[in-house]
Amino acid sequence: MGLPRTIVYVDGFNFYHSAFVRGKHGGFKWLDMPAFCRLALPKNDVVLVRYFTARVLANGGRVRARRRQDQYLGALETLPSLSVHYGNFVERKKYLKLIRPKPGEKRVWVWVPEEKGSDVNLASYLLLDAFTRAYDVAVVLSNDADLREPIRMVREELGHPVGIMWVSGGGKKCVFGRDVDFVRPLRRWHFEQAQLPPTVTSPAGDVFKQPVPWARAAQRSTSTSRPDRAN
Repeated sequence: MGLPRTIVYVDGFNFYHSAFVRGKHGGFKWLDMPAFCRLALPKNDVVLVRYFTARVLANGGRVRARRRQDQYLGALETLPSLSVHYGNFVERKKYLKLIRPKPGEKRVWVWVPEEKGSDVNLASYLLLDAFTRAYDVAVVLSNDADLREPIRMVREELGHPVGIMWVSGGGKKCVFGRDVDFVRPLRRWHFEQAQLPPTVTSPAGDVFKQPVPWARAAQRSTSTSRPDRAN
């Protein structure tokens, strides 16, 4: 028998915050997701990576962030074994409590950015692919407890094993515990060895370049890199 056919479902925003905001892998954002998943899952045949995200709004000081994201998503969309699925990025006006209020001012109006739809999209494709037997094993790259129920349904009702890829050092414990068949911790070397080339060209001739701040961060991170395969 060959290796089990595996589809990986990436919760893009959850992964970004676990790996690059709370975690210590910010130097390796220019990530080749299929290569990354195959490094982390050497006993699986990763046939497809589904990447769920939303384009950030190019306002409120996020113009440069949007440009960097556009370059990265464009590069990802050139990869034959990856599909990108888009939700929506919205800003809502909310009246929130201050942590350290001044006299007479306990709440203020703030703009709260929110990403909508990706968790629902991920759960939908996880179930759809199980129904159509598109995989032998599903692996979810997220630490969002809202995904517990669709994962339970795939395992208990449809009979497919489900694993979790979890960012080691991402600031939170894995929330799934015994709710999945296995948990695969993601280490620094997985990130470092699965980087895209600095320039990626699509079949149509579109060119996507690693953002300069990301390239500089990668150079700094690589220069201080230490092997962690034994950890």
